[in-house]
Formats: sequence, structure tokens, C-alpha cells
Amino acid sequence: MEKNWAVECWGNIGVTEIFYSKKQAEAYFLSIRAKLDSSKYIFTRDSIVDINDSSNAVYLTNLNELE
Repeated sequence: MEKNWAVECWGNIGVTEIFYSKKQAEAYFLSIRAKLDSSKYIFTRDSIVDINDSSNAVYLTNLNELE
């Protein structure tokens, strides 16, 4: 079984991790999201971006879709 999901962290928000399942990746993504101030970030279903510095971002990524 391959790791097919990534939570990519850019800048100083978190640490990039790779997971076997979407459920695991979503849980990690949501744990990062819960720690952040919603007035300072733009939240979508699969991304978190710093309003003042777009280089600080987190993305939930299906690695199979990159091929």
C-alpha cells in the first residue's frame, strides 16, 4: 500500500506529512487548522493560506492526481 495523500506545509505553519489514507490526512490538516486564528488565514476545504503572506500555506493533496 502506497502513501497517497499529503499535507504540504509551506512557510512556518506546520510540517509536511504523507499519509496512506485521506481520512488520516484530513485529520492532520484539521488539527493544523484548529490551531490557527481564522482572522489571519483564508480557509478552504483543501487549503489554508496566510492573508498577509501567501508563502505561508497548507495544502491537502491527493498524490495520485499529480501523475
